Amino acid sequence: MNKVSKTQIQKLDGFSKKATNVKAYLIGQIGKNSQIPNNSIKLDTILNEIYSVIAQAQALIGGRVIILECENNQSLISLYEKHGYKLLDITDETNLKTMYVAVADVQQLPNAKS
Repeated sequence: MNKVSKTQIQKLDGFSKKATNVKAYLIGQIGKNSQIPNNSIKLDTILNEIYSVIAQAQALIGGRVIILECENNQSLISLYEKHGYKLLDITDETNLKTMYVAVADVQQLPNAKS
């Protein structure tokens, strides 16, 4: 069963601790093809492209949060935390962790496109 604390619900919703759904952009999982020799693409590049599209969508339909999933791997979690993501404390039967960041926070990042 997924349980999210009332504090996290309020952070995600922006107003209410009783919210049952939140307008969010789900990235899912971000991957890099390691089969390509000397693949120079970086997470910053991928995220900037994602943020550019989300900024356009947000202007049209709103939305407060970006959610992604990643493997339960501390180095991967730390990498996303360096980009402002926080773990969403939910109980899950899979080996995936759910992380989130506020749209307003990524638009203020120096490398994020508008």
